Amino acid sequence: MNACVRAHDLTLLRRDKTVAAGLSFSAAPGERIAVLGANGSGKTTLARTLLGFSPYRGSLEIEGREVRDDPRAARKAAAAVFADPDTQLLMPTVHDELAFSVKTAEGRKDPAATDALGERFGLAGLLGRHPSELSSGEKRKVLLAQCIGRRPSILILDEPTADLDARGARRLQDTLAGLAQTIFLITHHYDLALALCRKAIVLGSGESATYADIRTLFDDRELLERWELV
Repeated sequence: MNACVRAHDLTLLRRDKTVAAGLSFSAAPGERIAVLGANGSGKTTLARTLLGFSPYRGSLEIEGREVRDDPRAARKAAAAVFADPDTQLLMPTVHDELAFSVKTAEGRKDPAATDALGERFGLAGLLGRHPSELSSGEKRKVLLAQCIGRRPSILILDEPTADLDARGARRLQDTLAGLAQTIFLITHHYDLALALCRKAIVLGSGESATYADIRTLFDDRELLERWELV
């Protein structure tokens, strides 16, 4: 199976300063990979790099195309939910948010598909509301539904369980487990990462980075301390 995402000797940059270096990994279609590390280690920079918004050194390919050569193709293939939902919800109503994503995927308006998308994510009762009227957890559900509605091959989720209660986190886990997309899961919720992912990209201090089996990582206290995960 061809890799959906492939990186070789990748160096992440933030304002031309190296954040992490020497990262190589591949993600097959449908694979779920955790992205772990302390605050400020470069997790969001990696997300922005995958979307073609941040410069980098080395090689980073999405669906066979080098991201720096075709950043628009990267953004067509990947959809992201970032930590601050208010910067991503721009339409007058929840229905408009979902309808726009469905239209992007299908090239036409499809009210039935929009309603079905809202129902799937438990948003049927919120479709007429302005996003500013929603709780933080509800906004995240809208963003996830919006991303799925676009039918991307890759999902990049930045702390998706933030602001969710225990029941909401369990429902999110069940939803993510049933998705066909390749998922990059940026999280400090390690139980979620262990439940969903087999591999982890770990970003650490001192511009370091690694790609590891997630259970091997969490079974080794010394490794966890080295990467500042405990």
